[in-house]
Amino acid sequence: MPQQKYKRKKKLIQPKFQLKIAFACLGIAVMSALVLTVMINQVVLDFSDKGWIDSAKVEAEWMGVVMTKLLIALAVLTPMTLALGVILMHRVAGPIYRFRQFMRSVGRGEHPQECRLRKGDELTDLCDLLNRFTAPIRDGTVDYRIFAESLGEELPVEESPDVSDDAPAKSSKRVAALES
Repeated sequence: MPQQKYKRKKKLIQPKFQLKIAFACLGIAVMSALVLTVMINQVVLDFSDKGWIDSAKVEAEWMGVVMTKLLIALAVLTPMTLALGVILMHRVAGPIYRFRQFMRSVGRGEHPQECRLRKGDELTDLCDLLNRFTAPIRDGTVDYRIFAESLGEELPVEESPDVSDDAPAKSSKRVAALES
């Protein structure tokens, strides 16, 4: 499958989807930082109870130190995790967007070239499958109108089937529409 030679400049192709995944990654990172902080805090307090470290000094300063370090960790983790989530999902959201555009053009009766993805994109196996599935429609062997109806696409005016009141009902959808 030939690859296109230009890179996608827009990183948020499907902002809602990509940000949802990025914030899920952020949630995991924040929860991990909190769990590690609680665990480290517990270890230090256990050492203090056993007398291994000076408990008076620990009680006086420990919580301030823990909170400061936790805030620094979150300040570093938040932008890194969000950026990483968006960039990683860029390789998935772009192909999904491309698949939608490709299927819509096939459903409109256009004869697009094969679906192609950029170098480094994920879901190339799905792109190959779409190409094999739509080949008979794109080369005109199979009537695209069946496909268009299943996608809910509007048929071009010059090729629309007769839907006047005189037309015989060809499907259960047509019969239901006439009865109402």
